[in-house]
Amino acid sequence: MPKQKSLFEKRMESAPFRKKFEAHEKEFQLELQFLNALEQAGLTYEEFGKRIHSSKGNVARDLKTKGLGRATLHRIEKMANALGLEFVPLLLSKNRRQRAEKLDQLRNQ
Repeated sequence: MPKQKSLFEKRMESAPFRKKFEAHEKEFQLELQFLNALEQAGLTYEEFGKRIHSSKGNVARDLKTKGLGRATLHRIEKMANALGLEFVPLLLSKNRRQRAEKLDQLRNQ
């Protein structure tokens, strides 16, 4: 039996989505994490919406191309919490050595 496509793989079949993803990949990383978490939890947008006291339409808006870019940090944190995840905004140095040191510090806490 062939492997079922992930939500992300299905979205990448859309040429407009794929083009935007490739042009703005870093901007989509958070969206991708949410799509993967929803898939792992086996939740539909409607079920997830109920968990965060929102509608299926609002969830779809948030998880469409660049939708999370317009969401508040509070909303993103609420969404993560509903999936049993912790949202950790993190600023890192562009200097690779300093970045690695900071990440090592965080891992050892």
